[in-house]
Amino acid sequence: MIPEEFSGAAIESSTSLTGRKIFLRPFQEADSARLYEAVNQSREMLKRRLNWVSEAHSQQDCLQFVQRASQEKTQGLAEHFGVFDRRAQELIGAGALTRLTTRNASRARLGVWIRADRQNHGYGAEVAKVLCEYGFRDLGLHRIYARMDPANRPYRKVLMKVGFRYEGSLRDEKKLNGRWIHQECWGLLRTEWKK
Repeated sequence: MIPEEFSGAAIESSTSLTGRKIFLRPFQEADSARLYEAVNQSREMLKRRLNWVSEAHSQQDCLQFVQRASQEKTQGLAEHFGVFDRRAQELIGAGALTRLTTRNASRARLGVWIRADRQNHGYGAEVAKVLCEYGFRDLGLHRIYARMDPANRPYRKVLMKVGFRYEGSLRDEKKLNGRWIHQECWGLLRTEWKK
């Protein structure tokens, strides 16, 4: 069941995904204030993991992100979703399948973040499961992968819970806050999904 706030004309895309406790839908311009509030509330946590947080200084910055996300969807490059608590109808984070490749490789990169004050309630794993189901079933992907900072233990637990396998590490793969960090590589194949 889609929460009333998100039904009807409010949905600009037919892509809406539901889980037991969450509802995902593509970001809309009207979400920019709630997105900024969620990012701002989680800024200290997010800036240790994600470069884009340093660019999100205002509601206008979040609006520009939403507009870019819409363009990436139109171009077939990514699917970005707002994550909403079904009961509270509150924006609690974001999930995405990015770097979409449907020819030859047929893969996408998974990204999930849940606002700091809503973590440790199973939302991250549920978002990852819903996005993997969508990627394999609806997008026809062969592989979904994730890269993460080795210090991000909560995300590692999410990936393991969903069934991702550790595939190795890339040394000095990403520059974050002026320093190079390693990245762990995790992957899940369609044939491994739901086994």
